[in-house]
Amino acid sequence: MRSLAPLAILLVGISGIGEGAAAQGAPTRAISQKEAQPGKGAASEPVKDSDEPAAQLPVAKLEFKPQQNAIPGAQGSGAFASPVICSPSGVPFVTFIEPSDFGPQTIYSLDPAGGHAFSVKTIPGLYDANFIHGYFVSDSVVGILVRATKDDKVAPNAISMGPGLPARHVYTGEHHDYLVEFDFSGNYKTAIEIPEPYQFRRLAALQDDTLLAVAYDPANLVPKLFLLDSGGKIIRTLQIPAEMEQSPELVAGQSGDIAKQVSAATSLSWWIFAPTRNRVLLYQAHTRSPVLEVGPGGSVREVPLHFPNGYVLDSVISANDRWIIRFRRESLSDSGAINTRPEANNYVLYEVDPSDGSLRRKIEADGGFLYSLACEQDGVFTAFSVDGEKVTIQTADLPR
Repeated sequence: MRSLAPLAILLVGISGIGEGAAAQGAPTRAISQKEAQPGKGAASEPVKDSDEPAAQLPVAKLEFKPQQNAIPGAQGSGAFASPVICSPSGVPFVTFIEPSDFGPQTIYSLDPAGGHAFSVKTIPGLYDANFIHGYFVSDSVVGILVRATKDDKVAPNAISMGPGLPARHVYTGEHHDYLVEFDFSGNYKTAIEIPEPYQFRRLAALQDDTLLAVAYDPANLVPKLFLLDSGGKIIRTLQIPAEMEQSPELVAGQSGDIAKQVSAATSLSWWIFAPTRNRVLLYQAHTRSPVLEVGPGGSVREVPLHFPNGYVLDSVISANDRWIIRFRRESLSDSGAINTRPEANNYVLYEVDPSDGSLRRKIEADGGFLYSLACEQDGVFTAFSVDGEKVTIQTADLPR
């Protein structure tokens, strides 16, 4: 099983959990980002390597206990899109990708009691919602970000989007960004058009029913971080960390070159939300960056991270009571095979202190589950594996 990023979304490639990985055309990312704003968080500090030798940090070992039965209602495949999002109750929601699909089209909830499918293929009244740009899971809904049109007119000739992909009809109507909401059983509820003229890349839900959104402003050629109400309307703009705004791709996108503008907008696919401790963390994958913690009402707090020597930020694991961060070796390429076996140490997992970003302890996972970790809930880690189309869940208790 491998983790992919779907085209215009995030790409974190892995090929074979515990075996190897391959990035699939990842957009270029900047290895920088940081923000400090008086009264809104910690002051910016230089990026830090951990000055604690690995041998001096405590080590916790996760011993996973597989469930015998596959999850009914869940259908896996050999690849899934990153990041994996978990519900507030700790249920993983994973986007599995079929080789014949242009992009990820269905999310599956991996509830051992019974999974459900959340598909963009048959949204009533919307056409050309070919793949999922991002999604979130709140206490009440599963929200999926798509770009689509309400116009059902198509061009006379179908075209292929790439080698081995089936030909598709091109819908000629004006396209917009939509937040499509489902209940937890996979039943469609509503589709909300999100305000133009912005190009939305990510959405996340806060506990007060407001939404966070990362978007690109094509008129002013800058990124935006919005606080939205539950109906998708902009309440206000939140301050973005300065180093994120000044990343090389975004700066180059202001040159007037159309190709660089496209690259700038695409680079926001690496800005990712993760639910943690009843808040949301915004981070930039594969960088040595701080994280921005956003709470109800849009309160923000920037936390510079300490990094294990030679590693950069890979991803934040969904968690309800702590920060769990996976780091990846800084020298890894964004293309080609990557060995994800634990003994290769290309990826390492740490619990991080939310107050100052320091490393609390290293976490080791048996059975090659380091990259299929989905979430942590009250000290219990959940991972998943796929055999053909059957999906099973494994759990492990974090030693105290």
